Amino acid sequence: MCGIAGIVLPHGERVDPALLRRMTDAVAHRGPDADGYLAQDNVGLGHRRLAIIDTSEAANQPLTDQDGSVAVILNGEIYNFQELREELLERGYTFRTRSDTEAILHGWKEWGSGVVARLRGMFALVLYDARQGRLLLARDRIGKKPLYLHHSPRGLLFGSEIKALLAAPWVGRDLDSKAVGEYLVYGSVAGEKSVYRELRRLPAGHFLRLDTRAADLEPAIEAYWRCPERSQPGLAEEEWLDEVDRALAQSVRLRLISDVPLGAFLSGGIDSSLVVAHMTRLAAGRVRTFCIGFRETGWDESRHAQAVADHLGTDHHTEFVTPDAAAMLPELVEVYDEPFGDPSAIPTYYVAKLTRRHVTVALSGDGGDELFAGYKRYAESAALARLGGFLATPGRTAARQAAGGLRVGSFARRALERVAERDFALYHHALGWAPEFLTLLAPEVRAALGPPEEQEAFADFHRPEEADFLDRCRYMDLHNYLPDQVLVKADRAAMRHALEVRCPLLDQEVVEVALRMPAARQLNRSRQKLLLRKLAERYVPRALVDRPKQGFAVPLGRWLRGPLAPLLREALADRPSLAWRFFDRAEAERRFAEHLGGRVNHEKSLWRLLVFHAWAAREAAA
Repeated sequence: MCGIAGIVLPHGERVDPALLRRMTDAVAHRGPDADGYLAQDNVGLGHRRLAIIDTSEAANQPLTDQDGSVAVILNGEIYNFQELREELLERGYTFRTRSDTEAILHGWKEWGSGVVARLRGMFALVLYDARQGRLLLARDRIGKKPLYLHHSPRGLLFGSEIKALLAAPWVGRDLDSKAVGEYLVYGSVAGEKSVYRELRRLPAGHFLRLDTRAADLEPAIEAYWRCPERSQPGLAEEEWLDEVDRALAQSVRLRLISDVPLGAFLSGGIDSSLVVAHMTRLAAGRVRTFCIGFRETGWDESRHAQAVADHLGTDHHTEFVTPDAAAMLPELVEVYDEPFGDPSAIPTYYVAKLTRRHVTVALSGDGGDELFAGYKRYAESAALARLGGFLATPGRTAARQAAGGLRVGSFARRALERVAERDFALYHHALGWAPEFLTLLAPEVRAALGPPEEQEAFADFHRPEEADFLDRCRYMDLHNYLPDQVLVKADRAAMRHALEVRCPLLDQEVVEVALRMPAARQLNRSRQKLLLRKLAERYVPRALVDRPKQGFAVPLGRWLRGPLAPLLREALADRPSLAWRFFDRAEAERRFAEHLGGRVNHEKSLWRLLVFHAWAAREAAA
């Protein structure tokens, strides 16, 4: 885990070392252990290191070959580097470090850009071959590690976080109205966009090639990996269990390789419990586990985590916190660079902070819900799809009309709205979209957003051939909700505290095994994630994991009526705020009054509005 930044200017120009340092310093929190720079004519690479494997100075980056003609910077970990190292040693290459990064350096010489497809891990990497005038950027298959881009006639800039690119004086801060609309509707900016019009993200599973000697710097971006699109229903349940168990055990084993202290997040849920169970079998010493507890009844999972920890015999650490959401808002804005509306970012921030006091690396259970149909929306959508299948067009029209007469945000209204939909629209509703989100947007933002089915983030919904509805939903979550929200939340919160988070369930081998099993076999009408639940029972008593999914939730509705209410009043009274260029103030005032009165639960839209207002205040001061 590290922070990376870089510049490529048109041929004949020279990189300003001071600018390269400013860009790299902007992500210093990601790598507090060392910094390094390379500036060769029109190319500059900057690196901030969090030392995990081979902590010696010899492994600092940029890492170059013996004559300095090839250089690489890496954010992340390559888990199969020892296997690659052995293969390259047999081919005559000499290694000067024990780091995983050096395997990429020599792998480039042996396989060219094909080295990327051989990497098993989480990564955003940049490789520069000065002799050939070639630059390669690549991002891991699922999108665990971020990489932002700015391309203009001035050149190509790249970095781990937006703040690195904004350090360049020629990067504009104009906002993308469509991205703002996506933020309100989905809680984060979707697809390749950022909230800034001039900044993009390199998509997961893609690499970028650039000829640094060309008269015009035109990057070529292409995919090197896609999620498997076709499930294979042939295996019996026990065979599926054995396959997943084997892949997960190997994944955990690879993620225990570290030269610094290592532990795990443990919520007491199925995913983290299963990861920790494998750790206790494979790790040399007693596993350290970490959990955040809340005093509010109904929001605290710490007792479940403690019960699992007691059974598995871990060295468990729990810290009870009373989150000050109002005080956290400026920090959240700083951490995420652009508006990020998932309130579970708050407990994620706290658990990362707690964990970093004890270890430098933590394993997590991220990915289990997307791969193994763990969200409640999968079961609900399946039921509604079956029910909607019995309705002809007049019946669905009647359902929509009936929904319009019910209270906004109520369960009955949402159910009727969703049962009236089919295919993509049903998935879109299940993801959390509701028509009332649109009414909070200014008309021009609503127009820029356009219809959901035309948004680039969802363009692939109909692409998997012969896939059923639930498999399409899972496929879309892996391409959108997971990298755009879940992994963004985990990466920024953890790296704010220089903590590396590894996700065994998102190993490429685990992903490919999981996607071969149809999503429909992983749930029934009352339970989700049936396969992973049964697998967990091999290691943890059923009573400890057989409970309803709780998630990393916070009492947001209560906060918005209590400690956050003054901030909302302030935001609504802030006439010159940048926020009101994008939102309808009158609609926001109406929703706030309804929420305070307890008549309608508007917590999602009000929280997203409040976060955007805090972000806009920071942006105005920049």
